[in-house]
Formats: sequence, structure tokens, C-alpha cells
Amino acid sequence: MSQLLEIIASGRKPVIGMVQLPALAGGSGYRGGGFAPVLESAMSEASILSDNGVDVLMIQNLGDIPVDAHATNVQVAWMTRVVAEVRNKFGRPVGINLLENDAEAMFAIASAAEADFVRIKIYVGAMMTPFGVETAQAHVAIKARNSWNAEKVGIFADVHDRTGTPISSGGFIEDVEFAVRLGMADGLVITGKTYEQTLQMVGQAREKYPRVPILVGGSVTKQNFGEVVKTADGAIVSTSMKDSGSAVGTFVPSKVREFMAVAKGVQARPE
Repeated sequence: MSQLLEIIASGRKPVIGMVQLPALAGGSGYRGGGFAPVLESAMSEASILSDNGVDVLMIQNLGDIPVDAHATNVQVAWMTRVVAEVRNKFGRPVGINLLENDAEAMFAIASAAEADFVRIKIYVGAMMTPFGVETAQAHVAIKARNSWNAEKVGIFADVHDRTGTPISSGGFIEDVEFAVRLGMADGLVITGKTYEQTLQMVGQAREKYPRVPILVGGSVTKQNFGEVVKTADGAIVSTSMKDSGSAVGTFVPSKVREFMAVAKGVQARPE
């Protein structure tokens, strides 16, 4: 079992901090400079998050937007090195997400770098995204996990992620069921278009599957963390710890400390 799943099973309500990479070679935004600045940026962000108490790290290639349907070989190679370095240095569970929604590439990275989990944004069904139609990755993910002896890598599947629009869907709850029952996801990531919609969706998913791990994927702040984890099992956090009010920006150590002080207080309270 992945460490993140073990933390959730213990009832601890983890905070997952996002390490956002600059453009990788092979991505649309890369303009040279080599690998060293990418690793330096990742280690700096991971250090701020870890030093200030964040429970789990997740590495994402935000700098590669706009993305293609598949990651390139060099993106996979660079991401693998970053994940391995961060995992070895900071001793925390490390997850990955490639915005290309390329589950095979994510498992290639995870199996080589010993990542703890992957987040796959379109796991069942299909979504119209800003970059075109993206389709289900459940088959690819499960096949890769089984084929490459990556059984301990957890799969967290987004359902109706806010950055896209479902195509020919039978509805949110039907797709939740498909992700869990047919896609065999270990956990869910829920992010509505608004904070209020996120809470509503989390409540619906929890009613359907009382024991399936659920993470909230956005709009979580120190002010609402306690409310979020009354129903969800943890939160993925980035924007509210930065200086910019967006995912693109610099972590402010004092903001990370303040967020985690609230989170630790919530984590310490018995349910």
C-alpha cells in the first residue's frame, strides 16, 4: 500500500503540497537552460514545504502548459530525476501528475523513481479540456502498474476536474462509480468549479463510497481546511501558500507555516 493511503487510513487528514516545475525540455514552453535550473527550483519548493511541515509532496509539470496528449521521452527522463531527488532528500511520500494525462508515462516515472502515488485527471470517460478531448486512462494505468511491479503506487483519480467539461457523461456519481468499481482507483480527487460545488461533490461521493479515500484538489485555504476534512480525507494545496494568488508563484514560508499550524490542529483532534 502507498504511504499516502496508509496516512489516510490512520485518519490523519494529510496536506499534499504541490511542487510545480518550470518548463521541461520537450514541453511547449522550454527555451533552453538545461536541467539544473529545473532541479534547483523543485528542490527549493520541496524544501519550503517540507521544512514547514507539509505532510506529502506532489510534483507536477505546470510549466509545460499548453500540453500535448503524451509526454515526450525527455520530459519523462527529467521528471524521473526530479522525483527521485526530492524523495531521497526529504523523506516524505512523493506523488506525481503529468498534465499530459499520460498514465503510462506517469507509471514509468513512478516505477523508476519509487514515487508513492499518481494523480490522473481523466481516469474514466472523456473530458473536453482547453487542449482538446482527453480520454480515460484507467486501462493504461492498471496495466502499467501490474506490468512494472508498481503495486505500491497508489492511483488517485480525478472525477469531473474543474479544468474540463465531461463529454456524454451519465453524471458525476455514475463516473465516481466507474472510477472506483470499474477503474479500480485507490482514491478520488474532487475539485468543482467553485468551493461550494466542491463540497457538494465531495458529499455526494462520500455518500456513495463511505470508505474510499477522497482528496480535495483545489480552493483549500487555512480558513476552510477544517470544513473540507470533515468529509474529505485530505487536501492538495498550492495557491493559498503562494505570493501570487495563483498556482504560478513563489511559496511564502510564513504562509506555509500558518496553513500547517491550522492543519496540525485539525489533525490532532479526534473525529
